[in-house]
Amino acid sequence: MPGAYILINIRPGVEKQVIDELSQLPGVVHVEGVYGGFDIIVRIEFPTDGMILRTLDKVRRIDGIKSTLTMSFIPGQQKGKTGLDADHLGPPSD
Repeated sequence: MPGAYILINIRPGVEKQVIDELSQLPGVVHVEGVYGGFDIIVRIEFPTDGMILRTLDKVRRIDGIKSTLTMSFIPGQQKGKTGLDADHLGPPSD
């Protein structure tokens, strides 16, 4: 399925409202605040590339967003699994 990650920089203090607004957009499957060079990462998925472009346009219009960087999925180069739960990691080592 076509999709993309959108890395977003925002103005300070608008994290909650931007995350809330992003999560309501069609095709958005995950929104998360992150540390590092960007403030928020969003994963979007759609049946067609054209739908992705419409959502990107909506993302860029959200008040508080300063910049975005979009990374589209490469067809046929995806694998997925769930993360490990802390119980699967075993006891801490010294």
